Amino acid sequence: MKITYFIRRAVICLLLIAALYILQTAVFSHLELAGVVPNLLLALVALTGFMRGRKEGMVVGMAAGLLLDTFSGQLFGIYALLFLLLGYLNGVVRQVFFGDDIKLPVLFVGLTDIVYGICVYLISFASRGRTDFRFFFFNVMLPEAVYTIVISFVLYPLLQWIAGRTDRYESKGDRRF
Repeated sequence: MKITYFIRRAVICLLLIAALYILQTAVFSHLELAGVVPNLLLALVALTGFMRGRKEGMVVGMAAGLLLDTFSGQLFGIYALLFLLLGYLNGVVRQVFFGDDIKLPVLFVGLTDIVYGICVYLISFASRGRTDFRFFFFNVMLPEAVYTIVISFVLYPLLQWIAGRTDRYESKGDRRF
């Protein structure tokens, strides 16, 4: 029984990661605002950490990061490690999470996006001698964080609904999904 629940949740997570990656790269690349697209995978990792805790945030972060690493062409494993850590940190904040309040998780999605942007800046730009942090912050990081926050207002209730359905079937012992 528990193994079927685990497999069901793993399949759902993988499908969500794949769907959000396709949306992020194929759909939202045509819906740029201020030259940026929302980071849907990062929002998924942050919200999963909030909703499910450290372990699941880390697993979803690792899977999403490995997908990005596979298609990015940069240092392999850097996104996996970064997303894993961000999933863990959002899971740590779970202790102050209040069920139906959407403001706190969405706020931390924005903060997570800023931390992610700083890490990407340090790894990709500052290490190569490009030190115009202010330009990068105001023209890339901040607009991306705002766009990701806006999209998170739609993504969070969807993830809550999916989590509620999987939890409901686990508690009932029903084998259907």
